[in-house]
Amino acid sequence: MFSPMLRILATLLISFISLSLHAVTMEAEGRALIFNKDIDSARQAAIKNATQQASLQASAIVSSTQTIEQGVLSIDNMQVSTLGMVSNIEVLDEKIQGRMLWVKVRANVDFEKGCPAGISGHGYQKSVAITAFPLLYPQQANLGNLSNIQTELSHILSNQINQKSNLRALNAGMLNMHQTAATAPARQLSAGALTTVLDHTRQLDVQYIISGVIRDITMSDTSVIDPNRNILVDFYNRMDYRSKRHLRSLALDLYIHDGFSGALLFSKQYATAGRWNLEPEARPGFASAEFWRQDYGKQTRELLNQVASDLNNELRCMPFSARITKSDGNFLWFNAGALSGINAGDKLTVYRKSSFFTEDMRSHVQLTNTRKTMTVTEVQPMFAIGRLSEEGAVYNIQPDDVVIAW
Repeated sequence: MFSPMLRILATLLISFISLSLHAVTMEAEGRALIFNKDIDSARQAAIKNATQQASLQASAIVSSTQTIEQGVLSIDNMQVSTLGMVSNIEVLDEKIQGRMLWVKVRANVDFEKGCPAGISGHGYQKSVAITAFPLLYPQQANLGNLSNIQTELSHILSNQINQKSNLRALNAGMLNMHQTAATAPARQLSAGALTTVLDHTRQLDVQYIISGVIRDITMSDTSVIDPNRNILVDFYNRMDYRSKRHLRSLALDLYIHDGFSGALLFSKQYATAGRWNLEPEARPGFASAEFWRQDYGKQTRELLNQVASDLNNELRCMPFSARITKSDGNFLWFNAGALSGINAGDKLTVYRKSSFFTEDMRSHVQLTNTRKTMTVTEVQPMFAIGRLSEEGAVYNIQPDDVVIAW
């Protein structure tokens, strides 16, 4: 007799939230461990943790699978999802307790910018690795000596994501996921490519892998950089530096692959152009001070800001997942902790990870929902421990299996 009542309550709760599509102001607390006396980094992590809590406190949808066993109501596979988008963050208080930095913030939570169906991965901080962006035509980088764009672009993008989003971005610019740029992207990373990347990034414990290909960085009018131009033409080009003839393009493709399965989750093409007024023999390199002073550099920065914003918008609505690192009886260890927003009492669903081969002998990774919920009992900065109602061996749960929060 409990199930109909619970369904009615759930319906009323969802209806109430759907009517509350507006911004509300919340206060919340956050904390972070201080490493190597780096208070600034700890403060940023604590503020992120606090904003996650503000979003969760503002609105949550609770959904679960209910069963009745021997007349006792049992709720399993519980999921909590936040609807809000946090903005206008104000730090109200801050103090240091031992090696832990504590902050209290006030922030606006805007429900209209929430994720579809209320899915946003609990507001936990998801991790991404930004790999290299190879040039489709490497010779195009000769003008200005921009060949380092292939590795430096990931560094710039990682910094922008870390400053402006709730993602933890790690620079993996020395890893090239697309050895043949002309055929990128793959619908799913080959087993070799995925294995290579994960071998390098396993210690980083990332959930998503960001990659891309730079398709074009050519001049709109190549005559302005013609080495055989005469003096009059050169003088005219200098005087006409604002002309569209000096525009240089930047076109790139962006891909998001799942770090556990290698499946392609998102792809988008970006393009911009800016004036390039340096001499043909100039060699500033990508991301140098001279490069950023150019209109081309300014347009590049704006484009990367847009990329970072799109990545945050896309991934904040993806489920949060973390790798199980140890199983002992009915206790599980997984590689996400306080710095990711995990708290004691949180509930995550356990998935088994397995591989299978298709008829063409291609290997695929499959995640199978055990429909069992793990309750977090202990939280450390970089990992946490959770408890199952039964021993993990019953479901053959092993390291490299996954916990997910939708």
